[in-house]
This record gives sequence, C-alpha cells and structure tokens, in this order.
Amino acid sequence: MNFFNVGKYFTLVDMPGYGYRAPQDFVEMVEAYLQERHNLKRTFLLVDGVAGLQKTDHIGIDMLEEFGIPYVLVVTKIDRASKGLLLRNVLEIQEFVKEKTQGCFPQLFLVSSLEFSGVHLLRCFIAHVTGNLPIAETS
Repeated sequence: MNFFNVGKYFTLVDMPGYGYRAPQDFVEMVEAYLQERHNLKRTFLLVDGVAGLQKTDHIGIDMLEEFGIPYVLVVTKIDRASKGLLLRNVLEIQEFVKEKTQGCFPQLFLVSSLEFSGVHLLRCFIAHVTGNLPIAETS
C-alpha cells in the first residue's frame, strides 16, 4: 500500500496490484486495513472500462459490502474503449450497482488518465467527501 498525504487535509491510500497481480496475502492485508481504519471516509474501486467488472472486482465489492464500507466505482481507461463497448460496460455496471449493492455510491466516475477527462469531477468529489469542499445548500 502506498500512502500519500494531500497537504494537511487527508491521506490517499493506493493499493496497486489489486487484481491479477495481487500478492498472495493481499486480501487478508486489505481486509485488516478496511476493518481497522475508523477514519476511512470512502473507498474507490477502479474498474477497467475496457474489461468491465471482473472476478477480482466482485471480490472487492463483496468485501466492502460485507464490512459496510461506503465505496465508489471509478471506471478507468475510458479513452481505450470504443464508445459502444464503454456504453455496454457502463450500463452493466450501473445495473449491477442498482440491483446488487447497498453501500455503493450510485454515481459512477468515468476517467481517463491520458486525456484527463473526468479527473476534475472525481477530485471535487474526493474533496467534498473529505470535508475539504463544502457544497452550499440552495433554498
């Protein structure tokens, strides 16, 4: 796990290798981390926009649901998928979220690190859930 302090505001934890390159004890390590972090604000599960939901994604989702941890699905690599494939995968993910999840934030975030699309919106959401971007209520 890699820890990144974002100023004095919050810490972002990256868990690279999740999925097919995960070490043998990855699930146990993540389980312990998720269950013991009482200050955890949100978990972001990155889903490949070309591949759609995979077995490893379902394992992660099952874990988050079991522990009652709020989470968000971020669809990555949207620049690499054809529009038709991306649309099909997004619709399948949305249907899955609607029918099979309880703790998942319903809004998907679609991002491309190459084209930087969707990243600003995701950053704003992260700032909001960490209490660093208050949203003014309208009357």
